[in-house]
Amino acid sequence: MTRSLRVLAIGVVGALALAACGGGGSSSGGGGSNASALPACPLSALAKATKPVEVTFWHALTRANEEVLQSLTDRFNASQADVKVKLVNQIGYKENLEKFRAGLGGTDLPDVIQVEDTATQQMIDTQAILPAASCIKADHYDTSDYVQRVLDRYTVNKVLWPMPFNVSNPVFFYDKNAFRAAGLDPEKPPTTLDEVKADALKIKAAGYEAGFGLKLDPWYLEQWSAKADKLYVNQENGRKARATETAFDNATGLSIFSWMNDMVKSGAAKTNSADGPSSYDNLLGIRSKNVGMTIDSSATLGTITQVFSQGESGGVDLGVSPMPGPPGKGGVLVGGGALYIVKKSAPEKQAAVWKYLKFLDDPQTQADFAAGTGYVPIRKSSVALPAIQQLWAKTPGYKVAYDQLISGVENIATQGPVIGAYQAVRDAVLAGEQEMFTQGKAPAAALSTTANQSNSAMQEYNSRVNG
Repeated sequence: MTRSLRVLAIGVVGALALAACGGGGSSSGGGGSNASALPACPLSALAKATKPVEVTFWHALTRANEEVLQSLTDRFNASQADVKVKLVNQIGYKENLEKFRAGLGGTDLPDVIQVEDTATQQMIDTQAILPAASCIKADHYDTSDYVQRVLDRYTVNKVLWPMPFNVSNPVFFYDKNAFRAAGLDPEKPPTTLDEVKADALKIKAAGYEAGFGLKLDPWYLEQWSAKADKLYVNQENGRKARATETAFDNATGLSIFSWMNDMVKSGAAKTNSADGPSSYDNLLGIRSKNVGMTIDSSATLGTITQVFSQGESGGVDLGVSPMPGPPGKGGVLVGGGALYIVKKSAPEKQAAVWKYLKFLDDPQTQADFAAGTGYVPIRKSSVALPAIQQLWAKTPGYKVAYDQLISGVENIATQGPVIGAYQAVRDAVLAGEQEMFTQGKAPAAALSTTANQSNSAMQEYNSRVNG
């Protein structure tokens, strides 16, 4: 990568990373509340309060995504006099969650917080959240227009904990010009992992450094397990009771580890970190002609399209298609973030937040948000609105992620795992991948070590929370 493109890469890493992407004591999935024992949502408190009620929203969006959120929030604030929302950017999901957990013992907390999909169990375990299901019940709010898989992702023990908001999933990015150079049909991207390898080797033979940009991201093992219709952890993916052991140390998991190892060892893939300045070299590598294809979050589409129009090395004829995967009839997992109502806030603020969240999930708002950011509309009626129809007609790649959400089976595997020690499990998966690539460890041994380390992390977390 040239120096000027490297500078460009560092400048957009934060935006791309955020676009992409702790009631403890109970042994049941989610702990605490269940559908028959929901805490009350104080809707009437807003009518009795002095207006306007001011609420603070900690979010994790940057660049274009933050600009769209600010514009929508300004629209909400101007549309009524009861509620005024103040946005506070905490820079990232990790920082958002860490600051929230640090503030639980004091008063430095928001009234609503955006948290990524993997932190559901931790947010439940804080015991500081008013379930969205409580306000849905109190307000007789109709959720039938939501994409069901999105609701399923955040439902634990039959309780919808946060309100879904910004949804993404992994898609396949490729340069049609690289396919042409390799003698491949640019309108027939690969659909299986074996096809990815075959095409990658042809692209490499055509003069590219590697055919495929492989980000070292544990997310892919989760997604490919779901695509294969396999559970990731036990206890029905942590939804029947707290997950205590992994379920990915199976034939599918071994095939995924073996495929990644073979891609790297054969030179078909070039790896890059999932963190720091190089975390989007897999995408930027397409722009610099180092690689011809990769997999990444659909939410990066808007930003990366802008990046591809800048810099050096000529243009890219960008193609976007569904994420290739192992054999199976599953489907992609919901990624992105959701919005939690903070129970420690005053009743009138909880009610005010609910009014704001309904606005953000309104079909028109969702259409405008998706059109401006690249996130997936979570309301089925949103896709019929002009903002989405025009976007999809102009840039069909934006439609791929939505189509993935509404295809494939809807079951426990595609609902996704609920894990308290989610980050620790991901750290173990990454360590296993690196042992293969840098230490020559066999895929089966690396996968077994990964599973053992993950199991220890989950059991330690559960013991700490239940203690």
